[in-house]
Amino acid sequence: MEDVMEREFINIAAFSFLALFPIVNPPAMTPLFLDMTSDITTTERNRLAGKISWYTLILLLVVLLVGGWILKLLDISIHVIRIAGGILLFNMAWQMMNSEPGDINSKNNDFKTDSSSKVFFPMTMPITAGPGTIAVTLSLIPTGSLLKLDTWVSFAGVATGIAAVSLIVFVFYRYSGYFFGRLGKQGIQVVTKLSAFILLAIGVEIIWKGYKGLIS
Repeated sequence: MEDVMEREFINIAAFSFLALFPIVNPPAMTPLFLDMTSDITTTERNRLAGKISWYTLILLLVVLLVGGWILKLLDISIHVIRIAGGILLFNMAWQMMNSEPGDINSKNNDFKTDSSSKVFFPMTMPITAGPGTIAVTLSLIPTGSLLKLDTWVSFAGVATGIAAVSLIVFVFYRYSGYFFGRLGKQGIQVVTKLSAFILLAIGVEIIWKGYKGLIS
């Protein structure tokens, strides 16, 4: 019995990680993080990486535990969440795509003077854990009875997958300077634009999935 539970836990944790990792996509989001924090010290950037990782973990765990109930309480469908979140993500990506270097530097200065207030929004939500991530997390919520052990094993497995993704986010953000620092400002700008384009495409995909869900 314990072996079966252990295998189930491992399978659910691995499935949750594999479902969330492509949506969170730390390799693509790291250049954005590095660009937005380019005017602060390495020590401060490392501290922010830890905070963003921690906030990502807390946000997704809260969604896992109470997200389904909140949506039912407010009578909001997951498809509406996808459309609203996709629009938000699209708007942010569009601004990044069309911003000039001077605009980005100005945003960096704003981030430097008030970085603490921007750790959750926009660095955690929606850049790191966006609407797509929240939608996937909602889809991973176990549907069994809370009185059954299997349900709690499923919750623990999903939570472990979320923790693993949050840890990967910390590793990429913490060592962002090492991964991308040699590219220089011009190289980072190119990668940032490419990442913004990917973010733009993700936003469109999320909106489209939400729209298809509503009309079906």
